[in-house]
Amino acid sequence: MNAIVVTPTYNERENLEEFVTRVRECAPGLRILVVDDNSPDGTGAIADELSRRYPGDVMVLHRPCKEGLGRAYVAGFARALEGGYDYIVQMDADLSHDPRYLPALLERIETADLVLGSRYIRGINVVNWDFKRLILSKMATRYAQIVTGMPFTDATGGLKCWRRQALEAIDLNGLFSNGYLFQIETTYKAYRRRFRIAEVPIVFYERNLGRSKMDLRIILEAVWGVVRLRLRR
Repeated sequence: MNAIVVTPTYNERENLEEFVTRVRECAPGLRILVVDDNSPDGTGAIADELSRRYPGDVMVLHRPCKEGLGRAYVAGFARALEGGYDYIVQMDADLSHDPRYLPALLERIETADLVLGSRYIRGINVVNWDFKRLILSKMATRYAQIVTGMPFTDATGGLKCWRRQALEAIDLNGLFSNGYLFQIETTYKAYRRRFRIAEVPIVFYERNLGRSKMDLRIILEAVWGVVRLRLRR
């Protein structure tokens, strides 16, 4: 399968090598593109070393500064499309998305245009979250369902697999979101264009190393941004 994983990084030196190792173990032959936003902790240098260790299998896109999750993904998606890949997986480098779910995503994409890894399709499957964060996540998904009309159980999840035709159709340069709203906006654009969207169950693991990038600004962007999405229809 002509497929690649795109993973944005910012200060992920503690996780990146294990991430690459596990992706290669769980999905042999899957290429990896690390999109590093000039991490001050040296993540970019580690990514370069991994690309030398696994030439052709691990690639690095260096960006000059941190501009947010959405801008990093847009740059990575554009590079993957330029590379001619038919299937593009997006996932976090902090191992909160377990690479063991990659085979299920890649199998399901054969009959879909976009596959979402869902934490909630079979109850609640998150590990090491406090109750406040769990409620926030569930409320965010329900809010997105109500405002946009999307029926999916996990609208804010970041583990996805795209068929290139769907990713090309959502107009990457026209996306306005940057933080975690980016996950809702991209899925909504595919939904509005009537692409086939499927969900597969996953378990989400809170990172063991490093710091979460979630903050109040990202939450507020998502709250107002979902309304903006609906108004732009």
